[in-house]
Amino acid sequence: MIRCRNLWKSYDARPVLREVNLCLEDRGFCLLLGESGSGKTTFLNILAGMLPFEEGTIEWQGEVFDRKLPEMLRGEAEYITQEPFFADFLSVSDNLKLLGVSDEAAKKSLARFGLSEKKDQLPPTLSGGERQRLALARALLKGRKVLLLDEPTAALDESNKRRIFELLRDLSGDVLVLCATHDPDAKGYADMVLEFSKETGKVKEIPGQFPSSASLERFSGNGPSKELLPESGNDALPFLKKWFRSGRRERFSRICFIFFLTMVLCLVCLADTPAHKSDVTMDKLYHLNMLTLTLHGELDAIAVLPEDPRLRFLQFDYNNCPDGIEYSPDVLMYELPDYEVVLNILPNDPSLCLVSSRIRFGSWFTGPDQIILSPAMAEKLAGKRAEKLIGSTIKKNLYKRGGVLLTIVGITEELTQAERIYLSAAGTNIACGEYAIPENDQGLFYVSASTADIYRNDESFHTNSGGWQQTYHLYFDGYKEMDGYFRDHAADLKEKYGQDIILEKAGLPLEYALSWPLVTEILLPSAALATLLTGLFYGILRRTEFLYNSRFVAVFEYAGFEKKKLLRQLTLLSLLELAKQLLAAAILTAILTVTVNVINRRRFLVPLEIFSYNSWLIAGFIFLLFGMAWLVLRITFKRFHSGSWYELLMAARDLL
Repeated sequence: MIRCRNLWKSYDARPVLREVNLCLEDRGFCLLLGESGSGKTTFLNILAGMLPFEEGTIEWQGEVFDRKLPEMLRGEAEYITQEPFFADFLSVSDNLKLLGVSDEAAKKSLARFGLSEKKDQLPPTLSGGERQRLALARALLKGRKVLLLDEPTAALDESNKRRIFELLRDLSGDVLVLCATHDPDAKGYADMVLEFSKETGKVKEIPGQFPSSASLERFSGNGPSKELLPESGNDALPFLKKWFRSGRRERFSRICFIFFLTMVLCLVCLADTPAHKSDVTMDKLYHLNMLTLTLHGELDAIAVLPEDPRLRFLQFDYNNCPDGIEYSPDVLMYELPDYEVVLNILPNDPSLCLVSSRIRFGSWFTGPDQIILSPAMAEKLAGKRAEKLIGSTIKKNLYKRGGVLLTIVGITEELTQAERIYLSAAGTNIACGEYAIPENDQGLFYVSASTADIYRNDESFHTNSGGWQQTYHLYFDGYKEMDGYFRDHAADLKEKYGQDIILEKAGLPLEYALSWPLVTEILLPSAALATLLTGLFYGILRRTEFLYNSRFVAVFEYAGFEKKKLLRQLTLLSLLELAKQLLAAAILTAILTVTVNVINRRRFLVPLEIFSYNSWLIAGFIFLLFGMAWLVLRITFKRFHSGSWYELLMAARDLL
């Protein structure tokens, strides 16, 4: 029973309700009639615990309240506005199951209210009358004993009005129904009518036209069926996931964000540190697989180097032979040696040399005293019949060997800039970049490594007159093996032998080595800033989306879910969606960056690997992205923490 005594409520010192005295039974249909502004909605808001009152008292379940009732009568009341609210991305059936009831209970409730055929539809597709019936079905499923309805038939036609009033009349046998309306025809369905006066602010109680004896016949005495009451422990996640898959959400903004995220990922892959970019360039663009070892004096390379299965081949460099230049006082000139002081030595094993697959005519080395010609040298010797040179010999004067016949076993294709840089790193005298012109290649040839093996123990290469006299090239299966060997042994060799031994990697092209560190100083901060802005952008997208769709948060809280846990789950699902979009962007980034890198390797547009994948930078990008997104979401959801579901619902309505 609800009893009001001398109830007063004013707005700006103007009484809206004045000396209201009435008694409402536990069951029945009470109609609130009156023109707009007469206080009907105010009275419903007071009974719902949404508004305080200045004077008088309200007694409910033996307790007396003198300022404000507990909100929704501590879960006993249900407030249904003229525009009921639902989770619009959930089906009619799911909106009921959101309360924690079973499928069977939801089906029975929908059947009771004539909505069985609508169970799979979304609430926005229902008519006004159907939405009102769904709201009533939900209220009874929650076990409400008091239904507060504010103009439930305002937007309905006559047929739907009659159906709603008939339904309310039937429900009043189990619960107390208070319905505010302008429709005088509703008197025929009510047990009690309260007439509100706008002029006086008083409420007049008159009997309804529906006999109270008929009301007693309607009374079942059982209240809401226990099998329809919500179960405990309902989980919001399955329902919230449907929001993130909902077709009602803005797809275009998500697509735009994925492309934006792709561009930022490309920037992160471009903005690499100089050291890592150098390693990736050496590996992917130039495919370097050798180290240079320089020894001073009589140190023996085999004795110096540690045993390591990664080292595949130790190649002696002929180019450090004594230069043989002598000064002749007779002619006051330097006399040049009568032997080759430079030989381009390459390993016999074709698997260890990048250009071994670039043989146009003939084959790779198979033994000592063999030579492979550049296409320019072959054309100079034989014109257009260069292939006829295969098997013939060329005489070259070698140090201490005199004239040696070198058998021509192959002729290379025209080499790319990357392949030229590879050969330069291998110790050959080949022109690169702007110096790589056909005239420079007319005397270019390569000799098998086994040809120079006889010089390994030649004491002439151990003299101190020329400084660093012994040079070797250490070959490995690939860059990773070479890099691992260098990391494991370079420091130890330096510590053990000091300046008598130098183990080093090949250097990058000069224009890249000088310019890239400067570019990095711009790209790295730009990538970090772009990452922060991307996380902020995602958070703002979700913030805008949640603010304009915050009604569903009110619906979930109304259904009994703890708001704090609900917002945590929303944050988690938002970050999971970000992870999915990041995965899509990563796939697009991989396709884009790999394509650009492949084109660059073939066309040699720039002398470095354009896009590289630095795991530390990518991890930092992910951390900044998710950190910023989480921060914005946390700030956004803070505004949801204060106030009730009803206040959140009203705020969302005002926003829309």
